[in-house]
Amino acid sequence: MALMANSLTYSQALELLKKGEVAPVYVLVGEEKYLQDDLVERITRLVLDSATRDFNYDMFYGGDISADKIIAIARSFPMMAQRRVVVIKEMQQLKITDLKYLSDYVSHPSKSTCVIFTLPEKKPSGKWQNAICDQAVTVDCRKLYDNEVPGWIENYVRTKKLTIDPNAAQLLQAQVGNSLLDLVNELVKIEISISPRTTITIADVQSVTCISKQFNIFDLCNAIGQKNLPQSLGILANLLDQGESPTGMIIQLMRHFVNLMKIRENMQRGIRSASELSKIVGLNYYFINDLMKQASNFSIEQFRNSFTHLAEADLHLKTSYQRPELVMELLIYRLIKR
Repeated sequence: MALMANSLTYSQALELLKKGEVAPVYVLVGEEKYLQDDLVERITRLVLDSATRDFNYDMFYGGDISADKIIAIARSFPMMAQRRVVVIKEMQQLKITDLKYLSDYVSHPSKSTCVIFTLPEKKPSGKWQNAICDQAVTVDCRKLYDNEVPGWIENYVRTKKLTIDPNAAQLLQAQVGNSLLDLVNELVKIEISISPRTTITIADVQSVTCISKQFNIFDLCNAIGQKNLPQSLGILANLLDQGESPTGMIIQLMRHFVNLMKIRENMQRGIRSASELSKIVGLNYYFINDLMKQASNFSIEQFRNSFTHLAEADLHLKTSYQRPELVMELLIYRLIKR
């Protein structure tokens, strides 16, 4: 295997992965979370097979884990496989003493483990962050420049076996911005709206992003899942102003909470892989990390109570004289606060 460079661009990292080259330690540095999550998933798929993935994949946040535990897992033997993967997100949350111990590990990493750190900053800071990066393969996951985004959109669309008019790609960027996660969210909606066609036109972008300039029911679901009461109430007011049906909102909220509860139950069983959870829930894995955070905001008992609150609100909308906006406001308060 060829010697891998210490510092790579995202594109260079992809090319090496296509050749089957995987480093024992990566640090994914930069503000573009979508690129980091994409690389974590690509590396994991390359290193692990689906049959043994749950036994050999571990993911932690820097603020919740010690160096001793990370190193113990990294040096343990894989189960029924050649290698294992350990992901530590939010590297900047690790304590200085833990970073020091981890730099010792990185200088002599296990050959049977791929350790991946993510650092959502432009560059490492401090002696021990730099020491780890100097010995690992660092991948630059910076935000794309304005002139790079249209080309990225065209490449992404191509992976979905679709094509997009160059002017439509530029319009999408103008409407949505440069956040790759936001662009993917819009492209998923566009893909659904144009099916079975395979070419995205300016009209397709306009029809979806014009709606997206206002809030939609998915924004409300996410705000409630994040337990952000002020934002949830603001989005509710916006949706009611748009003429959205309160009964329709409850149907979508019910689906959202069913998905969150499934994720929560499977996380409690030890399943924390975005790709595995996406198969169980039937949603795109790019959304799963955010949904995992939302699911962690509720206990199983709170999920069960939420279904009672939703059913009661639906009944009030259909049978009582309460104003719909009051019914919905009370529902949101109960979903978030109880």
